[in-house]
Amino acid sequence: MSQTGFESLLQYRDAIYAPDLLVCAVTHLDLVTLLSREALNFEGICQNCATYPRPTAVMLTLLRAMNILERENGRYRPTPAAQRYLNANSPDSLVPYYRSIQNRPQCLEFFEVLKSGKPAGWSSKKDGADWLSAMQAPDFAQAFTDAMDSRGKILAEALAEALPMSSHSRLLDIAGGSGIYACKMVDRHPHMQATILEIPPVDAVAQQSIKDKGFAGRVSVQMGDMFQALPEGYDVHLFANVFHDWALDNLHKLAQNAYSALPPQGCILVFDAHLNTDKDGPLSVAAYSCLLMHSTLGRCYGETEITETLCETGFRDCSILPIAADRSAILGFKQDAQL
Repeated sequence: MSQTGFESLLQYRDAIYAPDLLVCAVTHLDLVTLLSREALNFEGICQNCATYPRPTAVMLTLLRAMNILERENGRYRPTPAAQRYLNANSPDSLVPYYRSIQNRPQCLEFFEVLKSGKPAGWSSKKDGADWLSAMQAPDFAQAFTDAMDSRGKILAEALAEALPMSSHSRLLDIAGGSGIYACKMVDRHPHMQATILEIPPVDAVAQQSIKDKGFAGRVSVQMGDMFQALPEGYDVHLFANVFHDWALDNLHKLAQNAYSALPPQGCILVFDAHLNTDKDGPLSVAAYSCLLMHSTLGRCYGETEITETLCETGFRDCSILPIAADRSAILGFKQDAQL
């Protein structure tokens, strides 16, 4: 399958929750009607809707990416099409049409996440645990790690091919899951060795996965918590699809841990689906962020949010490298090193 086909199939899966968040915004919050009366800033929307900042930010990014809302001077207002069709007071309103499906389980879950700030059960499982809690169960950890491994076979190869690593030789793949990114990296760069840092029970899953891939001699597994002091002796720290599971405060902690453990000339590498600087797209990333907001403590972050986090920690020469499927790598260097 072509990379274009891969990207489309990835986006169909990643965007599956976005329409339900749209329905929730239009019906349960009646957001377009509210903003048709008065343009509001972010804080005003949270206050009027009685919603928490993290899920509200994801919702507003989605609606801007869908051309339903626009922002000017920090205030949000409906686009002309939304004003006509999604305002409950408009003679051409489609709000009753949207209300006919407002009690879909996922719409109700989003309403609860918006009102509580807490994630829902993974994959909308009734009475299920959120993603972080579910990962403590071996069966779920195995299934979820297998899922990320299948996606990573393409993305990890694209990442490894895009990165010049001639001056770096030891990779720490933090929360590396199945080890697919580390394996692809050492395969593409034969001079490198790698270690996966994972918590139980994922560390055992990673051990077997690496063995099955034939990389047991070049990729090892170390049990450890990324929120504690990181092991030293590595000149590249990779966070692949990690930051999006956590709140912004957690990202500062992770960046600081990496900076403390890396040597001079060390590199931090954040690979993820990132929003653009204005955080109004790409639509595929805004839609993916809905899934993350629904079931984890995180969301998709903007490129500027990540680079600012790295710079505030002390990293320099930060750069953004587009990879594939609206994913990008953000690099930062300890002191003034370069790859």
